[in-house]
Amino acid sequence: MRGQSELLSTFVIIGVAVVIGVAMISYFVPLVSTYRSNVDLASYLQKEASNNLINIVSYDDASSSLWILLKKADGSSTDFFIAVDVNGSFLNCSKVLVYNVTRDSNGILCDSKDSDCAKAVEVFRGSLNRVYIPWGGAISSYLSYAKAMGYTSSGDMPICRVWNVCRYTAKAGLCGESTIAQLQLGGTTTKVRILVIAFYSNTPYVVGIHEVALR
Repeated sequence: MRGQSELLSTFVIIGVAVVIGVAMISYFVPLVSTYRSNVDLASYLQKEASNNLINIVSYDDASSSLWILLKKADGSSTDFFIAVDVNGSFLNCSKVLVYNVTRDSNGILCDSKDSDCAKAVEVFRGSLNRVYIPWGGAISSYLSYAKAMGYTSSGDMPICRVWNVCRYTAKAGLCGESTIAQLQLGGTTTKVRILVIAFYSNTPYVVGIHEVALR
């Protein structure tokens, strides 16, 4: 009887160990999965932050238009995604014009004669709580970041697709060129913030902010 009792006790202990082991596995599997997902996200955002380059060309005070150059550091043909914070609100994508060099017949950018500029396409519009940014060692909502930095923190954010110049021709050489865009700011503008956006699993993340003082 004693041996049987010890055997039963051993089975009970093994049974408890198995239950605890299964419980620990069920706990750690999603934890590891979440960790890997976060690592993948951080790696992707870091790559996009360094791959999307923006330079300011000029500001036309008469038309209140800002000209910018966008370029992929890796020479890829993927498009650009931006949001423009100006005068306490975000610029509609219809005010972002993308220059198409293949349709320019007179060398004058974005004039009405040859329709060489097209409006950027809005791909997202939503609350700043639905846009995220790497900040302080974590991923935060852009709303929290904007409030902390004193940026525009109200209204919806429209995110605009700016076509890569590579898309306008089959000639691979254009992929080495910069994409030209005109931001029609309107009114009296003293400062503009151009937000570079990257999408990960259909969620928008701010990976760069270019602040331009106009006056």
